[in-house]
Amino acid sequence: MINIEKKTFESLFNLYYSGLIVYANRFTNQIEISEDIVHDVFITLWEKKDSLLMESAKAYLFSSVRNRCLNHLEQLKVRNEYQEQLLQKGDITGLLTWEYYVESELREHIEKAIRQLPPQCQKIFIMNRFDGKSIAQIAEELEISPRTAEKHIEVALKKLRQELADYLPTGLLFWLLNI
Repeated sequence: MINIEKKTFESLFNLYYSGLIVYANRFTNQIEISEDIVHDVFITLWEKKDSLLMESAKAYLFSSVRNRCLNHLEQLKVRNEYQEQLLQKGDITGLLTWEYYVESELREHIEKAIRQLPPQCQKIFIMNRFDGKSIAQIAEELEISPRTAEKHIEVALKKLRQELADYLPTGLLFWLLNI
């Protein structure tokens, strides 16, 4: 039986991480999903390190990734079938509910990312992007230089891009943040 300690865990991660992503990608054909699945497997491994009994770490990791990939594909199939049924019935309300759910979840992530900005940076970003104020108006109102206001917006956009990168494709993120 393999005892998982920090050093062993790090070795397993370094040894198998890339190969597991390639393996997962054979199932999902989406590198981001594959990375998420592999991350989840390693997180579970670490969380259960004291109670797990396994003969081979490699076999455990690859079978865990395969199982999670299959679960992911099954969930996609169920969701797609549900959406197809709604379309066949002409019931777009269910689809709108799904879209509303996705949009509201995204909105929560954006609001959380904005709340994590430094206070002055957050204030200037909100004034510019949500209140529609120009750099000059913000500078005058807050009694700061226009360059300082610009710098705060640049910092905010950079941090938001980093924070929201996992939730949005880059193109959509650029459009959403009006970059």
